[in-house]
Amino acid sequence: MTVNGSKRLRVLVVDGDDMARRKLRLLMESFEQPVRVDDAASVPQAAAKLGEMAPDLVVLDLDLPGAPGIEILRAVNAPCIVVTTANPEDALRTLDLDAVDCLVKPVERERLAVALRHARRRLAERRIAELALEIARAAADIRGVAMPGANGAGRYPDQMTIRVRRRIFALPLADIAWIEGASQYSRVHAKGGEYLLSRSLSSLESELDPSRFYRIHRSAIVNAAYVRELMSRGDGRYNVYLRDGKALPMGRSRREILRKLAEAVFRN
Repeated sequence: MTVNGSKRLRVLVVDGDDMARRKLRLLMESFEQPVRVDDAASVPQAAAKLGEMAPDLVVLDLDLPGAPGIEILRAVNAPCIVVTTANPEDALRTLDLDAVDCLVKPVERERLAVALRHARRRLAERRIAELALEIARAAADIRGVAMPGANGAGRYPDQMTIRVRRRIFALPLADIAWIEGASQYSRVHAKGGEYLLSRSLSSLESELDPSRFYRIHRSAIVNAAYVRELMSRGDGRYNVYLRDGKALPMGRSRREILRKLAEAVFRN
């Protein structure tokens, strides 16, 4: 998903409350930057409109009745997500959704403006990552090296460019044990040390081979080659233990990732 040249943000509001949907539409349409807004009152309606309008941003009510609303978003690889809730304590439920923001109802115009800025920043990062990958593919074509295509086929880059003060160097991806995300920054944990990058975890994830690197949590990507074991915590959640003994929590909603990571770690 990308924002078009006119910066017209396509937004889908998913909320079962008619008044809440109407208020969000009016607030968004009051901003100076062009915003195209559509809405849905139920999960089936949202699923249909996701395919129709290809939104840049989905504003999802956590309290939507019926099937879990987030599942429809995962099914179509939806882009940015902002969640809304009438219960502030439910904000913790957004951690595994990789949502760019959480708005407490009744939504205020100032807070919505902040959320939209966060969404635009996330979209810009993704576009930059896409362009970087396109440039890498073009360079690889010139050298006669295969790179991932639109369908994911081919070979991913085997190194990452690291900038530390005045130094720029290529870090082999094989040397990276895991990557820690924190807001718009990421910390790479590798053999030679730790490196702070001014890029979000999501933008880095798009450039990593999904058969080697796994997003186990909203704030962590691990290299399967560095995983020692997976251990249940006894409450339905798991910890991922690295070779050095580091324990990383597995997000509750990432059971499919858990299965794939286990296959990658223990396939031999």
